[in-house]
Amino acid sequence: TDHVEQFLQYLYQAMNQDPVWQAANECQIEDAQLAIERYIMSRIYTHAMFPNGDGDIMRDQLFQEHIKKLSNVITPSHKDLRIPRMYQFECPWTAAQKEIYMINAYKTPKDKVKCVFRCATTIMNLLSMANEKAVPAADDFIPVIIFVIIKANPPCLLSTIQYIQSFYGNRIGGEEQYWWIQFCSAVEFIKNMDYNE
Repeated sequence: TDHVEQFLQYLYQAMNQDPVWQAANECQIEDAQLAIERYIMSRIYTHAMFPNGDGDIMRDQLFQEHIKKLSNVITPSHKDLRIPRMYQFECPWTAAQKEIYMINAYKTPKDKVKCVFRCATTIMNLLSMANEKAVPAADDFIPVIIFVIIKANPPCLLSTIQYIQSFYGNRIGGEEQYWWIQFCSAVEFIKNMDYNE
């Protein structure tokens, strides 16, 4: 992790000193840096995502099986969720499921966090439309994101979280950080759920 971060910083500094980039504006430089990060991370992705090799892959498969079993019994009114009826009209929140399921289509941790952010904002928008009298709070959001994660059941979820925490954790900030923490909390909650209705 440290080597990758140091290498990226070295490349960014070299880019800033290169005469070709002197005329570039801030937006162009950010786009170039993102392209560099995407290239580097795509080259080392498998080793970075699964640093313990088969151990990480098996752990993810076991967790995905756990979620699959939960998916067979979970409903919005499940004892661990109890999603208020007014929010259930958009159930199963398909748009949010599609967003979170796509998390493995991205290679950089930044892009994966943006995927979580889009999923969270999709849920919040749907909850807001369901209840125009009040702004949905974390207590409204968490049961829905848990339901969405269980129904979407994206592969390699635990490795994805580990990967993002390792390679991007100290750079997440603001609203992205808030939704990232909510997402990680939901995954932790799912780990301890049982198959009883």
